[in-house]
Amino acid sequence: MKQYSKETLETANELRLIDDALFRLVAARKEACQEIIRTLLGDDKLEVIQTTPQETVTSLYREVSLDALCRLEDGRLVNIEVQKGTQNDDVRRCRFHLSTITANKTPKGTDFKNVPDVAVLYITEYDALKNGQSVTCSEMCQCVDGKYVPVNDGAKIYYANTVVNDNTDKAELLALFLKRDAFVDSRFPNLSEAMRYFKEDEKGLIEVCNIVEEYAKSYAEEQIREQAREFAIYLIHDGKDLYEVSKATHLSIEEIEELCNR
Repeated sequence: MKQYSKETLETANELRLIDDALFRLVAARKEACQEIIRTLLGDDKLEVIQTTPQETVTSLYREVSLDALCRLEDGRLVNIEVQKGTQNDDVRRCRFHLSTITANKTPKGTDFKNVPDVAVLYITEYDALKNGQSVTCSEMCQCVDGKYVPVNDGAKIYYANTVVNDNTDKAELLALFLKRDAFVDSRFPNLSEAMRYFKEDEKGLIEVCNIVEEYAKSYAEEQIREQAREFAIYLIHDGKDLYEVSKATHLSIEEIEELCNR
């Protein structure tokens, strides 16, 4: 086994399913994703035929990196997202994911009746909606005689959290997202096997350590770029022209123009 630093090994051992790095690896297994989606959407008949972890989709000028995008046998798309930080506008974030996936995965010229059904499964380490439920389905509704009735537009958001225990299989599954060690749960054999592999098998541990190093490198590079952007702003305020700023910071002219626009 390759020699990894103490910090890398400690980080790998501490990772849980709710953490992006480990979830990215587990999400590559469609059987594990299928268990998650079947349980939290309450449909034990659905079939996942493809799952793509960390897929990047674009809508107009903004890219979104999806934790996992799954395609079901019936044509539906399900985006599974895991979120730990609470500094998010969760509702608008999910709405943006829905619209971006819909636009990105709809071929040009498609009739509206053939626009794909899309769901976002948003799993958080906190109760995003603050309603005391482990899983809540949100969808577009119409108000009829003072009552809200779904309009069935093919878009749904499922807010799930790891903090509410309502003694259901859904809550039991969500609790597993906080486990740091491998577990065995007969209700979720594929998820259990994935955790065993990445926590106890040498090949799986190597994959986890590699992705920890990849995330660390990416974070360091982003910190350097952020410092460059801050320096660029200082130079802009100091009256330097775009080409001088670009030469000093190694940022592209386009990036500097965007900073100017902000």
